[in-house]
Amino acid sequence: MNKEPVALAQVKAKTIQKEKRRLNAKYFTPWLFLLPSIVILGVFLIIPILEAFKWSFLDYKIIADSGEFVGIENFKEIFKDKDFWMSLLNTILFLLIVLPLNVFLPMILAVLVNQKIKGVATFRILYYLPVITPMVVAALIWKMLYSQNGIISALLVKIGIFDSPTNLLVQSSTALIGVAMITVWKGLGYYMIIYLAGLQSIPKDVYESASIDGASTFQKFKSITFPMLAPSVTLVSVMTIIAGMKVFEEIALTTGGGPSGATTTLVMYIYNKFMDLDVSIASAAGLILLILSIGASLLQMKMTSKNEDDLRA
Repeated sequence: MNKEPVALAQVKAKTIQKEKRRLNAKYFTPWLFLLPSIVILGVFLIIPILEAFKWSFLDYKIIADSGEFVGIENFKEIFKDKDFWMSLLNTILFLLIVLPLNVFLPMILAVLVNQKIKGVATFRILYYLPVITPMVVAALIWKMLYSQNGIISALLVKIGIFDSPTNLLVQSSTALIGVAMITVWKGLGYYMIIYLAGLQSIPKDVYESASIDGASTFQKFKSITFPMLAPSVTLVSVMTIIAGMKVFEEIALTTGGGPSGATTTLVMYIYNKFMDLDVSIASAAGLILLILSIGASLLQMKMTSKNEDDLRA
């Protein structure tokens, strides 16, 4: 009996088995690395969202750990609440202040620190320091700067904006702007790094060709730098919108939502409802905030991607 066909069949079967094991290892190994993150996200993000979704349709009593199904009554109550609409307006105003500043100021800083000049590394470190400064420390610093005896108050009086020293955080007309400046200051270095990475990916020969054609520095920025940074602009915009929609620490540590609700944003509104043990209303408001954040981010991505196509055309 010829044993060659049998041996060949066995070799072929072993080869197929090895290939299957290799493909299985190739497929499952990445998931093993992702498993810890998936578990953490599931426990601390997905499950709380599902719980909030359930509570938003109940008249939930946290002490009794029970609740009666009420349908969309919680949402109706929220939409009738003047405090909710004020917090939504404050959130939108906060975004209108922070978004353009967080998009353009870090871009300018990135262009400046991208130059080959002596000591530029020191400036990069200094610009990034606010990012690693704890928010508690940052809030205390800015509260002192904004106080009636602070530098900012004295400067505003000197340039004629105020007649007398004024604490921006205790005035309804200026408190939101004051808090927004803290957010911008904290994010400058972080977003600068994103833009810096984008700048360093632009080929040098593009600028050299523009210089040969006699393009000025402004023309280079307008025609080369800004269009090539469009993906970074999209990323920074979306991150700013998400951060702005859920702003909390700055407000909690400086104004607490005051004066007279002038700095009460959606997250502060939700926080206050939770502190009042009105869990169902807080959960419903949280879902509204989630939907608004996703919608605003998608809208911004669509707008910036369209502008990106126009700039590169």
